[in-house]
Amino acid sequence: MKNYATIIGVIDLRLKGISYKDVQRRHGVGSSTVTLIMGRFKALGLTLEELKSKGQNEVVDAIYPPENRRRKDAALPDFESIHRRMLQMGKRADLSFLWLKYKEDNPDGYQLTQFYKHYADWRKENCGDDGASMPVERVPGEKMYIDWVGDHPELLTDPETGELSKVHIFVTTLGFSSRAYAEIFLDEKTPSFIAGTVNALAAYGALPKYLVPDNLKAAITKNNKDELVLSAAYSDLEDFYDVVVLPAPPRKPKGKPTVENQARHLEVHLIEKLKEGVYTSIEELNAATVRIVAAINARPFKDKSDIRESRDVAFEKYDKPQMRPLPDGIYSTCDYKYFLRVPDNYHVKWKAFHLTWNGKLERT
Repeated sequence: MKNYATIIGVIDLRLKGISYKDVQRRHGVGSSTVTLIMGRFKALGLTLEELKSKGQNEVVDAIYPPENRRRKDAALPDFESIHRRMLQMGKRADLSFLWLKYKEDNPDGYQLTQFYKHYADWRKENCGDDGASMPVERVPGEKMYIDWVGDHPELLTDPETGELSKVHIFVTTLGFSSRAYAEIFLDEKTPSFIAGTVNALAAYGALPKYLVPDNLKAAITKNNKDELVLSAAYSDLEDFYDVVVLPAPPRKPKGKPTVENQARHLEVHLIEKLKEGVYTSIEELNAATVRIVAAINARPFKDKSDIRESRDVAFEKYDKPQMRPLPDGIYSTCDYKYFLRVPDNYHVKWKAFHLTWNGKLERT
């Protein structure tokens, strides 16, 4: 059974034409769950807005009727012993055989499919995976990867004392062309992360289908197998640009190799070049950053057979034609204040003002 946010999120993305695969990645669910949610949603005969108007528990009950829910009380098998037995069996290892042995001792235990799944989860958590990986699928104009460079170099000079301060480097790259954008900030807090994202989109002059940030607290509040929660500011950004935020899987660098490689590349080619100068303001640092990154984007790839030729050529030839225009206006952040309860007089205190709640907040 999935919660209200996942149910509404799945329906919203599918109605927007987002593929099953990407819906599964966004909300951490299987294809059967997406099919079930969409099938029961269509059977209700409601629009998404009508469904949202109902209470959260009512929505969950509509998709997962209480009479259909079952709770599995069976204890998990001893997978450590099962795994040892699999290793001892060598080439004759057969998990279905061990499941039959398990069912002899636990007639009410897990069925074969769930047994396989729980064993795979146990093995991944305790033994790691087998290291196999598939080639990264890159679709022109589809994804913009977002991250912070791991190194925090001392590049900002105090003009009075000469003391050096550390700075933080925000970086994005497009999945196909690898065209990079970088910007220097004093910290990695949410306003900096939002500003970097907005400025990167403005620099590209177009919108990808997906934004793929690393699992940073500035953008992602929660990302696990059960739920994905964006920060309020990043959720508003997603709505403003009408894009889909699709974070990389948690603790899986291979889920975002493009930006990981780009960040490592910039640690050398950007930071080392910046170290050659002296900068007394963030503005000076960013002006130099623009020049250096522009040279990196224009530089031909080492592999002469690469059809992309260079980051700039690939961007103009492949990425940009597949991207959407930027919306009118400029996205700007605002302050967020959460109130657990609105007082009986409908007034809530916000800084030096009182706000009256009558369907919307008004300053009084």
